[in-house]
Amino acid sequence: MPTPLDRRKFFGSAAALSLSAASYANVAGSNARVRVGFLGCGGRAQAHIDLVNKFAAEGKPVQAVAVCDVWDGLEDEYEVHFGGKATRRRYAQGLYPSARKCGLDRADRSHVTKDYRVVLDRADVDAVCITTPDHWHGRMTLDALSAGKDVYVERPMTRTAEEAVAVVDAWRHTGRVVTVGVQSMADGVWVRAFDAIRTGAIGHVAHAQTGFFRNDVRGQWRFYRLAQQMTPKTVDWDLFLGHQFECAGRRVGPTPREQPFDRATFAQWRCQWPFSGGPFTDMLSHYLTRMTAAMGVRFPTRVVAGGGLYLETDGRDVPDVSTVVADYDEGCQLVATATTLSGYPTEDVIRGRLGAIKFVKGGFQVFRDDPTRGASFPPRMESAPEPSSFVAVEPPRNDTEAMWVNFLECVQARRQSTFCPPDLGAVAVTTAAMAVESYRTGSALFWDNEKRQIVPAGPSWAERGEQRSRQRAKPNQIFGWSGGDGGVVQPPSYQSLAGPWLNGKDPAK
Repeated sequence: MPTPLDRRKFFGSAAALSLSAASYANVAGSNARVRVGFLGCGGRAQAHIDLVNKFAAEGKPVQAVAVCDVWDGLEDEYEVHFGGKATRRRYAQGLYPSARKCGLDRADRSHVTKDYRVVLDRADVDAVCITTPDHWHGRMTLDALSAGKDVYVERPMTRTAEEAVAVVDAWRHTGRVVTVGVQSMADGVWVRAFDAIRTGAIGHVAHAQTGFFRNDVRGQWRFYRLAQQMTPKTVDWDLFLGHQFECAGRRVGPTPREQPFDRATFAQWRCQWPFSGGPFTDMLSHYLTRMTAAMGVRFPTRVVAGGGLYLETDGRDVPDVSTVVADYDEGCQLVATATTLSGYPTEDVIRGRLGAIKFVKGGFQVFRDDPTRGASFPPRMESAPEPSSFVAVEPPRNDTEAMWVNFLECVQARRQSTFCPPDLGAVAVTTAAMAVESYRTGSALFWDNEKRQIVPAGPSWAERGEQRSRQRAKPNQIFGWSGGDGGVVQPPSYQSLAGPWLNGKDPAK
């Protein structure tokens, strides 16, 4: 019988990545109210504010008590003309609209501010929700932990691998609760798939694929609105850029000389390298996190990236086609690809020696593969193959709500094992950061697990594999492996005739 897995040890998260009614009850039943400050009040922050306000209205022990944003903000209604239709929309983002939503006095500079450090200095703030542009995530998370706050930080957790290492160290040192907003990690399907994989359901894990695809004639991220009210008078441009701050030995952002004020840079910052990793971080971080969790791997040993800026030549820096190829010491590979030029998807699949797992709505399908039969599937499938079995896993009603309930529960219990803790968030950041550097330099990269840093790649990856083959070594396996040999090579009898002839002597005699 396979040994039961200590999932907390592996995931650094709750014993099961699913949301139960008991979770809600535990949060609502606590006497200590969690007072939340919001750092960054753009579109994503509004969803978080709405949830916290909803919880408070339901009598749960949480309250929004402070807001911070570098822009005064705007509330109005406007029309969107797209796809031959005109849609009337309500717009409310920025500092003062968010203060009104939270029931705060906009004149209260100690709770409504453009400087996040003011919020962190408040004794009446217990936790912060960080939804700023990516380049600020690391610095703000470190400062919040140092100030004794618990943290909900949107993904990606940081912009660079160095920042991710610093956050993980601070999280462990301070003992604070941190969750990274990879909403899909609230779904129990990933841990259920991992349990199936590590007990041998598909044999040795060999290859996985995932991806994300969008198609918008306006250009990806150009749908974020530019408003006339965004000006150097209403936006603290120095604080937005972050050039006066450092994180993990680097400036947080460029100087005003390097990046003059620009409404497009402010509202559509995902299009520019100084503030974002483009599709590598914004689109693929979700998929890298959950697929590595399901596969049973963590940091890749080798990463190479491809892609290019092929069509969306609208002033952006980041590519519109991007692909990450990550290789792992466990003996497997993950290919994650994204494009903003086509909406046609690829399947989320993990392939093993004895079968494959395909993730679908409400669970995953298992396809048996038989290496004793040769090709089990045709090279071109005119129709979808029939799965051998289906594992049903009910997803949460609302991913973001589930993440918040889990975060608040962990805050109340002083438990660091959230659905997506920093040591898991660092995996996606590191993989994406290696991909960005590989794409921009044209080089393959290694991750030094002992030094915890990115280093130039060399021939050692291929050489190690070749040496293992010559030694007929057993394969490496994923964490928690209890699935037997996983479908190792079974040489035919005539392989006994192989071997070098030395001094004219037949190796088979």
